[in-house]
Amino acid sequence: MEIAALPDNEEQRLKRLREYDILDTAQEASFDSITRIISKTLSVPISLMSLVDEHRQWCKSYYGINIRETPRDMAVCSHAILHDEVMVVPNALEDKRFRDNPLVTGAPSIRFYASAPLITPDGFKIGTLCAIDRKPRKLSEDHMLLMQELAGIVIDEMELRKARHDALKNNEILEIKIAELMDTQERLELQGGELVELAENEAWLKGELSREIAIKDRFFSIIAHDLKSPFNALLGFSDFLAKRADMLSPKEVVEYASMINVSSNTLYDLLENLLEWGRFQMEKGNMQAVPLNLPNLVEESISLMKTSASNKNVALSSQIPDVTVKADRNMILLVIRNLISNAIKFTPSGGRIEVRAERKGDMVEISISDTGVGIAPGILTDTFAIDKKTTTPGTDGEIGTGLGLPLCKEMVELHKGQIRVESEQEKGTTFHFTLPKAA
Repeated sequence: MEIAALPDNEEQRLKRLREYDILDTAQEASFDSITRIISKTLSVPISLMSLVDEHRQWCKSYYGINIRETPRDMAVCSHAILHDEVMVVPNALEDKRFRDNPLVTGAPSIRFYASAPLITPDGFKIGTLCAIDRKPRKLSEDHMLLMQELAGIVIDEMELRKARHDALKNNEILEIKIAELMDTQERLELQGGELVELAENEAWLKGELSREIAIKDRFFSIIAHDLKSPFNALLGFSDFLAKRADMLSPKEVVEYASMINVSSNTLYDLLENLLEWGRFQMEKGNMQAVPLNLPNLVEESISLMKTSASNKNVALSSQIPDVTVKADRNMILLVIRNLISNAIKFTPSGGRIEVRAERKGDMVEISISDTGVGIAPGILTDTFAIDKKTTTPGTDGEIGTGLGLPLCKEMVELHKGQIRVESEQEKGTTFHFTLPKAA
């Protein structure tokens, strides 16, 4: 008699078998029905569902025989668990592994033996589903497939049995935990509501803090650099002119005076933007939205910018339908003026600027288009960012502050509107923003 070798993963295999907690338990109908199907379908007198532990083959279900266990050394199933497929022994008397086995030479007189390994979902072979006959025979491929499928059903039933057993075993713990959870449910709900409110407040505060930090950083940048540069130029040119005016030609005096004028205008624009921004931050909670005639509002803005446009030989026109918007007059005048000023700055001599408007549902979209140099793709996405410097010199060297567009964005959004920009280099730029129509 040949004794089967131990599987390479014997220790882990035994551990997996014990996890099912099935050894030495009573017969169960679900497994008995499977062994009965094996005997009836294959026409064999004996069928077993066996599990192999350290020392024995133990049968959870048996049909046609009343043997519950045999020593592992004698068990044919000890050989079967070394195979992944169905193991078939047509005639045990002709197989050197089993011809002198007591189960072959004596009761139950095994001749034909076929078994499908019971393979757990993680690959451990813990036993077999076997068919036994007292006379030699063969096994068809269909019957082999049937045994494999039934072995899979056995494993599925064992998994379900384990799940039910684990659930029952943990039931008392679960009941205690459920009771504890129910006792604390009301407190948790109250705390949950408080936490949600705190989280929302914290998120809002973080957003406000980040925004305020960005504004502070931008202001410091403007004060430290943008404000300092035109002052230096103004002081330098005026000092030079004061000390050497008598040595300069009239043409040179005009040149230095022009430089002083440019620096003064840049400085004025910067201070005006800083004051507008500061005033807006303080007063935006006092916005007074009233019905305003849009054509009149645009015409008022254009009239303030005509001189600047004319000085650069830039045509400035408008096409506005007779529509009324609901807005704060001063804020929207500032938005339109800023956008037109921006367009003038980046439109060369001979260019055009047009202000248009159209109704879009409950909103009115105002568009300010120019035929200027456009915005580089690298800075287009940051056009309205307060924390990033995106200004570039105008076509006549005009210097921007970087505050105008972020200020416009805040004012438009305060009116529940939106602002966006479209631009193509060397072809022009269009700013669109929306305002609510007056009822």
